Amino acid sequence: MDDNTRREIRKVTAETLRDAGLTEPPLSVDRLLEHMELYRDYYDLSDPGFLEQAKHKLLVHGRRLIEILKSVRLQAVLLFDERRICIDANLPKIKHPWASCHEAGHRVLSWHKPYFFGDTAETLDPSYHERLEEEANYAAGRLLFLGDRFTAEARDVAPTADGIKRLARRYRASVTATLRRYVEQGPYIAMAMLVSTAPWDDPPADQLDRWRHFVPSSGFTRLFPDASADQLRVKVDEHARRRRGGVVGEFSLALPDARGDQHEISAWTFDSHHYLLTLFIEENRMGTKRVVLASDVGF
Repeated sequence: MDDNTRREIRKVTAETLRDAGLTEPPLSVDRLLEHMELYRDYYDLSDPGFLEQAKHKLLVHGRRLIEILKSVRLQAVLLFDERRICIDANLPKIKHPWASCHEAGHRVLSWHKPYFFGDTAETLDPSYHERLEEEANYAAGRLLFLGDRFTAEARDVAPTADGIKRLARRYRASVTATLRRYVEQGPYIAMAMLVSTAPWDDPPADQLDRWRHFVPSSGFTRLFPDASADQLRVKVDEHARRRRGGVVGEFSLALPDARGDQHEISAWTFDSHHYLLTLFIEENRMGTKRVVLASDVGF
């Protein structure tokens, strides 16, 4: 997602929140949806009865719902024509606000509308689908966390598990959503978030790797362009201790930047009962390991 798209999403979501009179945390999702004239229902989205009722007429992101459910674990869907959001009734309640704001994001971004009506060469391109989902996620973060309100508050919060949990309670959001938003819009430090399956658990059927999401801040991406989710996930697994809930690992590692200089990275891992959430924070530059040649010492 480029900077122009981010600016446009910030503009559109700020106007939506302002017009709805939503300025104080936590966000009232009901008031937001009422302002947008969207309705919310709860279904078992894998229920054959629901699918049978919808599959002949319902298009989701240009594909039939029945086709999507074969490849992904659908948690919410926007019925564009009906102005209705359907949320999986089995989804934990703490995740309902994010799911609602994600689908509202599709609705508020005008250029997403064509994607909900039939297939074209562009809409069938998987990379196009991924880009729209990324944009909807960014819009969801701006809506749920009240635009720059969260940004201003987050920049005064230290990158600790307790700090993230306090923000989550204040905005009535899941720790996962709060941590993601913190990495994207929090303090001006290089950091990254990894959501991964614990080494003692099996990954969900729709998850290709041991990790599910990797979200680096813009500063982290610039500083460590070669850092990979797999590389960091191995370190998480090495230091995670088996327990349910709370911080399950704290460690540090060295990462080379684009010039080859080593940086100390501190990390802590939190068990959300579903995934391991790890925050990586750049602490300081450790220097470059220089190879000394004979000519350098006068031989």
